[in-house]
Formats: sequence, C-alpha cells, structure tokens
Amino acid sequence: MSQTLRPVNNRPGEHPRARQRQSINNLLQVAGILPILVLICILFSFLTPNFPTPGNVVNILRQASINIVLATGMTFVILTGGIDLSVGSILAVSAVVAVLVSLLPALGWAAVPAGLLTGLLLGLVNGALITFLDVPPFIVTLGSLTALRGVAFLVANGTTVINPNINFAWVGNSYLGPLPWLVV
Repeated sequence: MSQTLRPVNNRPGEHPRARQRQSINNLLQVAGILPILVLICILFSFLTPNFPTPGNVVNILRQASINIVLATGMTFVILTGGIDLSVGSILAVSAVVAVLVSLLPALGWAAVPAGLLTGLLLGLVNGALITFLDVPPFIVTLGSLTALRGVAFLVANGTTVINPNINFAWVGNSYLGPLPWLVV
C-alpha cells in the first residue's frame, strides 16, 4: 500500500489573508489591468447613463488612438529592457513639422510623409546615440525629451499651429463604416 503526500494548505504562521493577497497579485499578473478597467467601466455606467453608448465608446477609442499606437511601440522598448522618455516630444516635433509642411501650397501632399520621416530620423538619432556611443537610454531619452520639447515650442513660435485647409484632415474626421479612421 502506498501513501500519497498532499501539500499542506497553510504554512505555519501564514495568515489566510496573505494567501488571498497572493491570489489577487497572481490574477493581476495574468490578466493585467483588464479587471480594473472592467470595474471602472461598470462604475461609470452606473454613474453616467450616457457612458455605455456606442457613440461614447467610439469617442473614447478616437481620443485614445494616438496613445495606443505610441504604447504599442513602447511595449517593444520595455520588453527589451529599455526606456524611452522622449516619445511624446518626438510626436510633438513630428506633428509640428507635418502641419508646417501642410501650410506650404506646393508641398501639402508631403505633410504626412514629412511627419513620419521626422519621427523616424529622431528615433534613429536616439538609437544611434544609445547603440554606437554606448550612452545609457535614460540619459539619451531624457535629453531628447527636453531638447525636442523646446524645438517643438520654438518652431511653432509657442503657439498652436493651425491649417484650416489641411489636406489630410480626412484621417481624423472620416469614417470607415461605423468606425473613425483613427480607430481603424
């Protein structure tokens, strides 16, 4: 006859709440922040009757779309153990360049490529400083954050640059079926 050893449920001196806290921590590690987001959505649905409407969901997705794209890119940086503090400043400089190029009558078509190219080049400069000069990512991106924020401010003359006749406004204002292009 053989005996099977069974694990002991409670370790000596372990409080039952410590096990419960560990279970909650394990759930958050597996599911991430999603359960908290669901709870917040349920709470807002009770507090504000217009919150769970399709129009509001589309509006939230439209507002978050740029941050979602940036967060997707930052995921790869964080997964590789890096850090990038300058992503917002690179976005600001790229946006200013795109709008300024859109103001030029002959080059309005080049606004989006100019903005994308600006972001690419600034990212390559950061990457080159980190890779080839062996400067720590925190230092490079902190310096870029400060310098590029200043560049965006100076190039825009400290104001919001507006082009009322922007030729790529359809990206932010048009829909593909029920969803805005920004969400797609």
